[in-house]
Parts: sequence; C-alpha cells; structure tokens
Amino acid sequence: MRKILLSVLALAVALFAAEKVYLAPVGLTGMHDDYAVASSKLMKAYIEDDGRYILVVGTAEDGVKADNQAAVSQKAAEKGCSKYIIAEFTRLGENVIMSFKLYNVGSEAPIWDDRLKARNPDDFDPIIQRVARNIGTKHKAVDDSDIYSVTEQETKTPKRKGVNAYIGMSVGGLMAVQPEVEVFAGLDFWLLYDAQVILFGIDWDMYGLGDDTPLDYMDFAISAYYPFGTRAITPFVGGGLAFSQTEYESKVPRADRYTDSDVYSYSYSSDDYEYNDKSSGLTGFVGGGVMFNRSSRVTFVAQVKYMLNFYKNDIYKSKKDEKNNTIISVKDHAIQGMIFNVGIGYGF
Repeated sequence: MRKILLSVLALAVALFAAEKVYLAPVGLTGMHDDYAVASSKLMKAYIEDDGRYILVVGTAEDGVKADNQAAVSQKAAEKGCSKYIIAEFTRLGENVIMSFKLYNVGSEAPIWDDRLKARNPDDFDPIIQRVARNIGTKHKAVDDSDIYSVTEQETKTPKRKGVNAYIGMSVGGLMAVQPEVEVFAGLDFWLLYDAQVILFGIDWDMYGLGDDTPLDYMDFAISAYYPFGTRAITPFVGGGLAFSQTEYESKVPRADRYTDSDVYSYSYSSDDYEYNDKSSGLTGFVGGGVMFNRSSRVTFVAQVKYMLNFYKNDIYKSKKDEKNNTIISVKDHAIQGMIFNVGIGYGF
C-alpha cells in the first residue's frame, strides 16, 4: 500500500512539475557581451517567478549560438528540456530590436514569438518582464491597446508616448436639479494635458444658450483626473474647481393688484415681473468619463460630472393669498446639477 501511495505521489509531482525550457546564449549585434549575461539572468528570474517553466540558461561552454537553431534544439534535448528559447538583440542606432522565439524541441517553427523595440537599456527590464509573463501563451508580450509600448505591429506608436496636450471643444448640457429640474444646452472649450498617470484640464464652459432660458452659466475651471491604465480607450475619474458666474431670471405672473412697493426696483413687462439675479463665486465638481483614441493625434472625450455652486442666487416666485392677491416671495438657491458633454480634441 505504501508503494502505491509513493507511486501516485511521484506521478502527481511529475504531472504538475514546471516544464524545463532551454535558453540559448543571447545573440547580440552591435552590443557588449555583458548585456547577454544580464538579460539571461533576468529571464531566468522572471520566468521562474511566473511558475510555468524552469529555465535552463545556456552558457558559452554549451558551444551553441542563437543563429544555429538545429544545434540549440539538440542541446535542449540533451539537457532534458522539452522547449527552447532563442533571443536576439540587434542595435540599430540608439534603439535595440529585441526578438524572442519559443520552440518545441525537434520543431523548426516557433510556437510563440514577439519583437519589441527598446529605446535605451532602461527598457530591457520591463520588456523582459512582459516576455516572461506571456511567453508560451496566446498573448503577445505587450497588449496592442497599450499606448505606451511597442511591438513589431505597433511601430507607428512610440513605446514611451511623451506627454501630450490636446485642445478641443465639447457640446452638451447642464441638467439643473436646483432650483428646478431643467436642461440647458452649452459649449465647453478645453485644454487637456496628458501626463500618462494623470490628466490635467483647463475649461471654459457656457451653459444656458438660447433666447428663452432662465439660466446663464459661465465658468473658468481647472481639473485633474486619474486615468485607469494606458489603453487607447481610457476611462478616468476626478474633479476640480471653477470660478463661475450665474445669472438666473425669474418670471413671475403679474398680480391682479399691486403697488409700486410690490415691484421693488426690478423691471417688469406687461405680462410678467422679470427678476434677474447675477452672482459669482467658486463652483466645485466631480465626475468622470472616457477618452477614446488616446494614442492618436485626434482624440474623443465623453464626460459626466456633478457641479455645485458654493454661492447662491435669489429665485423669485409668486403665489396667491386668501384674497386672491399675488404675493412675491424670494428664496436663495445654490445652483447645482449634472453636466454631460461629448467632444473632440487635437493633440499638439
């Protein structure tokens, strides 16, 4: 019984043991030999941390080179490996093209390969980490939607996208919930500064466009947003502050009887009293949105945020008393509501 248990245990260990993979000495063109040694050590550390493979690192004593695939395959078999990796680094000017290919022993066609561009030696470590994490899977070393990295298929997008600024315009609306639920059309002119890990914005907003709208709202805002990742389609959240000016026009039905004291110093028409209250001060807002086509010169932004004035406007209303006379009342309100817009920006 004990022998059976030991046999089962040995079989389980064999089934779940990590697969041995041979890494041929890294082939270098136009580079110092020390880069091959350092890169091999990094490959071994990162691949074995991932846990899927045990990496057997080739040395000069193995007598094989990256450009002799047959000899590498034979050496991998001699070392008890089922797969082997051929890595070649070629320097072109200031850039280094890093090629990685994974083969089954005895096979001439790679089962996984990728080619990445390093702008300088500092890029070697993150590139090797990504290769170690993805080699042998159905994924490339770098996600095609990551705008801050480059593979062979992404040469039009630099690996490290510099900080970009966008100037743009949005159209949308302000859906006020105070003092009354109304939607006001508006325009937003903005400057967006993309610093990769944070987005900074400067906006000039105008809402309440049109002839018959009771609200005229205008502000100059600064904001900061946190982007979730570096993909071409990036959601973000954040907030900001604005200096704003709000003018609210209250139209109150004309009284059946009134005196001069009822009208105060405000102008009125033959049909309505018209009370205009203009105030200004700070406005705060929080919200988020999605940035589309972030890696391109032309980007699109959709955004929703909630705004609240830190100051109040006087809102006038009328009601009938017991004698059917019109009584004008006033109450101050902090204008607040949802702002939603979509826009287009041009990078420079």
